Amino acid sequence: MHRLVRSLIVAAAFTLMSSSVHPLAAFDRIVVFGDSLSDNGNAGRASNGPVWVEHLAERFGLTLKPSRTGGSNYAVGGARLDPRSGNTSLRAQASAYLQGSRARGSTLHIVYGGGNDLLATVGQPQAHRIVDAAVASLRSIVADLAGEGATDILVPNLPAVGITPAVRAHGRQAVEAANTLAAHFNSALDRALSEFAGRAGLRLHRLDVWQMAERVVSDPAAAGFTDIAAPCVQNRRCEGHLFWDGIHPTTQAHRRLAEAAIRVLEAQ
Repeated sequence: MHRLVRSLIVAAAFTLMSSSVHPLAAFDRIVVFGDSLSDNGNAGRASNGPVWVEHLAERFGLTLKPSRTGGSNYAVGGARLDPRSGNTSLRAQASAYLQGSRARGSTLHIVYGGGNDLLATVGQPQAHRIVDAAVASLRSIVADLAGEGATDILVPNLPAVGITPAVRAHGRQAVEAANTLAAHFNSALDRALSEFAGRAGLRLHRLDVWQMAERVVSDPAAAGFTDIAAPCVQNRRCEGHLFWDGIHPTTQAHRRLAEAAIRVLEAQ
């Protein structure tokens, strides 16, 4: 009888675990459009180690290489969403990808930009209009990917960029202006992407970087950080630091971002 009860308990526990855990979908390839937060070699890696898309690719057992060496990471440091910003813009990156031959299999497309557009407009009288144009460009990229049969698209939003040492160095007014623009970008992004909700054959994964950053600011230790203000670029070790330089996160922070992305992908 004791053996029977024990067997039933084990079986019930296994069933509960199986029903509550979402398996992570397998992807054969990851394609990235972005800026320095995602660039791992087109313009250089702006961190002390792998950036978040590299950590994410590793989770799938994939190797993510820069597009300039034949890989599928089109992200370029300094890139903007604004298509008028040149041939490194996210719009140009996506167009280059869509015009080329594409491998078969399950592909996760990542579109992450807007930070450079925002930072370039802080304090300008037309800032909100410029940010809206950036969001429109991102929406067009998602629409084109979906139109070409993309099944999985991951779109992170922006954190309150006033948290960065570079913005904070300009004082409270700059911090408030930058955070207001980031909030405006995220609201516009939510509205722009809402039209894709429920679209047949498309899974649009949203990564809330704003909320993630807010949690880090409110309780750095819980996220594994001991310093969220000073960049560690001058130090040989960056352990515990959120920022590598005035703008870019450490690889430790990038790993946290990748872990958050995995949770989003697991949930759908």
